[in-house]
Amino acid sequence: MKKLVLLGNFVLVGLSAFSFASADTITNICSSANMKSIEGIINWATCLLSRSVIPLLFALAVVAFIWGVIQFYLNPDNEEKRKKGKSFIVGGLIALFVMVSMWGIVSIFTTTFDVGNTMPNSTPQFK
Repeated sequence: MKKLVLLGNFVLVGLSAFSFASADTITNICSSANMKSIEGIINWATCLLSRSVIPLLFALAVVAFIWGVIQFYLNPDNEEKRKKGKSFIVGGLIALFVMVSMWGIVSIFTTTFDVGNTMPNSTPQFK
């Protein structure tokens, strides 16, 4: 019974995350880029990566970790499934660690070298 309650809590927490989602879709946010220039295409690709791909990777790592915890906890007698659960836990933690550390390293470089997170204006300015 305790296992069922634990599983129900994980499901409720996971489903409640959807209620905090924004109403704007990624295509509406990223479609304002001017696709007629290289700068516009780069801005669109950067927006797409930062707004959809990277959060998806974080979500997959968290789901892998939680799946491993559930597999490890729900199978106390089956050593093969517990071993598989351990590998999901370790893989999820390693993925989260790598992604968060890369996020920190990029932040350190941008503040150290005073690099902004905006694209410079590549069009010539005439007076």
